[in-house]
Amino acid sequence: MPNQKQMQRTITKPFEIFTKMSTSVCIWLNGEPTAIGKRAENLWNSAKYRVATDGAINAILKRKESVEWPHVICGDFDSMEAGIDTRNAKLLHLPDQDHTDLTKTIQWCLEQLSENQWKFEGILVLGGLNGRFDHTMSTLSTLIHFLKAATPIIVADAYNMVLALPQGTSEIHVELEKTSKMCGVIPITQKETIVTSKGLKYEMELSANLPLAFGKLISTSNEVTTNQISLQSTAPLIFTIELIHNQC
Repeated sequence: MPNQKQMQRTITKPFEIFTKMSTSVCIWLNGEPTAIGKRAENLWNSAKYRVATDGAINAILKRKESVEWPHVICGDFDSMEAGIDTRNAKLLHLPDQDHTDLTKTIQWCLEQLSENQWKFEGILVLGGLNGRFDHTMSTLSTLIHFLKAATPIIVADAYNMVLALPQGTSEIHVELEKTSKMCGVIPITQKETIVTSKGLKYEMELSANLPLAFGKLISTSNEVTTNQISLQSTAPLIFTIELIHNQC
């Protein structure tokens, strides 16, 4: 196990992005329509920058009475229906087939930030957790890909909030009133992942020295018991918590 003194400590407040959309980017992914509910529509409408992947435009058009038009449309444009009026949105062609539309879109947004073209404090991704299972796994992989980014990246839909946590100690502030308290702590990086927790119904203890691993033990259907939990891990993790469905 790594020397505990060398492990980094991070403080994560994922629910803050719900109240800071005026200083955040919101990315709408193509996916299962029921995964984007009224709460997600409100967050999208409130965002400083609205970015849609090309496949999401079809869903946005169907909700044109309740959602704002995106500022930017990104992708290789193989999913967008022909003849759609893109209005005044910036069209960003991202043809690289080695990366997903989500990865390319987040990378482009972070480049706008580093080049001082845009100013924002966080990125909220809508969708990407329902529908095709390979797309869901791709979303999780993208979260790990940008784990070292200074800008927080959160994925949410009508039912879930998901984020990646780095190796080390993560202090997560949870707004329990927005959740069912049900959560999961998922190993994801094919490295030995030993976790110590504080603030969960079923705690993981250092003395047990039991690594989390697929095919062995993962922490699903756990429960948050306090507004602040601590997870100390020898490898990056995915943390997921169930949201109260469509609570505004």
